[in-house]
Amino acid sequence: MTPLRRLAAGLSRFWSGLITTPIRDGRLRDTGWPVGLRPIVVVGVVAFALAVLLILLAPAIRAALPLSVTVGATVLSLPRLVLPTIFWLIILSIALVQSAALHVRARTAAVLTVMTVLVVLFLGSLDLGSDGEGGLGVTPGKVVSVVVASVIVALTVLRHRRDFAWWEFPLMLALVAGAAVVALGRSAQQSAAFGLDFGPPTASLVMSSIGQLAVPAALAAGVAVAEFAITASTAAVAAVQRPGAAPEETPLARLGLRAVPLVLLVAFLAVALWRVIELVVALLLGLGVAIEPGDLPLSAALIGLVALLWWVLARLRGGSAARIGTVMTHLDAVAFPVAVALTVTLAPLVALLLGVQVLSAWGLDPATTGGALAVADALRSSVALSVVRLGVGLGLIVLALLLARRGGRGAPELMAAIGVMAILSAGPALLETRLPWSSPALATVVALATLVLAAVLAVRRQLDSRRLALLLTALLLSAAAAWRDVLADPLSAVIGASGLALVLFGFVWGFLTDADITHGDSRAYPRPARVLLFLANAVFGVTVLAYGALARSVDAGIDLDAFAQFGDQLLGTAVILAAVMAVWAAAVSADSRPARATVGP
Repeated sequence: MTPLRRLAAGLSRFWSGLITTPIRDGRLRDTGWPVGLRPIVVVGVVAFALAVLLILLAPAIRAALPLSVTVGATVLSLPRLVLPTIFWLIILSIALVQSAALHVRARTAAVLTVMTVLVVLFLGSLDLGSDGEGGLGVTPGKVVSVVVASVIVALTVLRHRRDFAWWEFPLMLALVAGAAVVALGRSAQQSAAFGLDFGPPTASLVMSSIGQLAVPAALAAGVAVAEFAITASTAAVAAVQRPGAAPEETPLARLGLRAVPLVLLVAFLAVALWRVIELVVALLLGLGVAIEPGDLPLSAALIGLVALLWWVLARLRGGSAARIGTVMTHLDAVAFPVAVALTVTLAPLVALLLGVQVLSAWGLDPATTGGALAVADALRSSVALSVVRLGVGLGLIVLALLLARRGGRGAPELMAAIGVMAILSAGPALLETRLPWSSPALATVVALATLVLAAVLAVRRQLDSRRLALLLTALLLSAAAAWRDVLADPLSAVIGASGLALVLFGFVWGFLTDADITHGDSRAYPRPARVLLFLANAVFGVTVLAYGALARSVDAGIDLDAFAQFGDQLLGTAVILAAVMAVWAAAVSADSRPARATVGP
C-alpha cells in the first residue's frame, strides 16, 4: 500500500471512530415503533433543529429584527417576532412529556403529571384580569387552565399503562396549547391597553420559573466535550495502527522497545515531545494552559485515590479492570441519572415556586407563602447543594463496590470516579475553603505518570505494540483533560458566546449519539415513552438555551452555561480519569491481545 493510500485509510478509520460509529450506534432508530410514533418524532426533530438554528442565528436575528426592550428590575431586550416560536417549543415539550407520562411506571407518571399540571395552572395565572392586578376574580385564562389540568389528570388515569395510541400526543398538544393561547392572548390584550408589551417580561417569568428543569440536561451536556475528546483520542490511535500490519524492527528495540509499527512509535514520540514541551513552557514560563504548581499535590492525590478504588473494584470482582470501551459503553446510562441525582432539589423547588405563583394569582394572601418561600431558599442554598453532592458521591462509591462484587464491569469504575469528583465538589462549600486542584494540574500528573510508566516498561523490555498504543492514548487523554474546551471554540465564534457553545455542543452531540436509551423496551418504560421523553428533554433544553442566546442576558431566564461548565468540570473530568485508569490498567496487564482490541471496546 502506498503512503498516500495509508494516509487515506488512516483518516477514514479516524472519521469512522470519531463520527460515523458513535452516530450509527447512538442515533434514534425506527425499530419496533408503533403506528403514529414516527410523525411525532419528525415533529420533535424539526423542533430541535429549529431551536438549534435560533441559537446559531441569534446574533443575526438580533441585528435584523426590532428588539422589544422592557425596563424594570431586569432590562430585557428580545426580538419580539420570535417569542411565539419560543412559547410553541415550550408547549411542544410539555405535550411530549405528558404523552410519555401516560405509559411509564406510576411513580414517574405522578411526578411528571404534577409538574405538567402546575405549569398549565401557572400559564393560566398569567391572565390577571381586565384591571391587570390579578387575584381579584376568576378569569377565563384561570378557568381554562383548571379545566385543562383536570382533563390531563383524568386522561392520565384512564390511559395509564395502556398501549401507545397515535392520538394521545395531538390531544395533549391541543390541551396545553389551548390553555396557553387563552392565557397569553388575554395577557397581551391587557398589557396593550396600558401601552405595554407583555412578551419579554412574560417570557422571562416563564423561563425563570420552569427553565430550571433543563438543568439536569445541561449538566449531562457538559460531559459531551469530554466524551468527544476521549473518542477522538482512541480514534486517533486506531487510525495510526494498520490492521494486520507486521511489526517493524526499529533501532530502539535494543533499548527496551520490542518490535512495533514504525508509525505508532513515531506518533508516540511526537506526542510525548509535544506534551513535555507544553508542560515545561506552562510551568516555567506561564504560557499556554495555566498550571498552578500548588494544584499538583491534591491533583496527584486525587488520581491516586481513583486508582486505589479501581484496584479495590478489580479485587472485589475477582478479575481484571474494565477496558476503556467497556467504561464508555456505560456513560450514557450513568451520566444523566447522576445529573438528575445532583439536581434532586430542583423538582420540589420548581413545584414550590409554581405553586406559590398559582395560589397567589387566585387570591392567596402573600403573607401565607412565607414558609414555602423559606423552604425554596433552603433547597437552593449552597449548603444544601453541597450536601446533595456529598451524598451522591458517597452513594455512587458504595453502589460501585456492590456492583463490582456482583461482577459488574465498566459501570462501577465510572461511578467510582464520578463519586470521588462529586465529593470533591462539595468540599469548598462545606469546608469554606478552596481545594487546590484543576483540570490542567490533573492533565500534568497524567502526562508525567504516563511517561514514567513508559520508561519503566521500556527498561523491563515490555513496551510492545499493545502497550505503546495504550500509552499513546493516555498521553492524548492528558491533552484532552487540559484542552477539551477548545472543541467548542468554532461554535463560540459563530454564536458569540463560549458558554453557550459548550452547552449547544453537548445538546447536539447528545441528540445524535445518546439516543441508545430509546432502543430498549420494558414494562415500566416502554419504547414509545422512552422516545417521547428523549425528545422532550432535548427540545426543552435547546429551547431554554435559544431563549438565553436571543436575550443575551442570564438574568432573563436560567443560566445553563454555568451548569454545563460544572457538568464538564465534575462529570467530564471524572470520565477522563476513568478512561485514563482503564488505559493504565490495560497497559500493566499481561494481556496478549492486539493493541486495537484493548483500545476499543
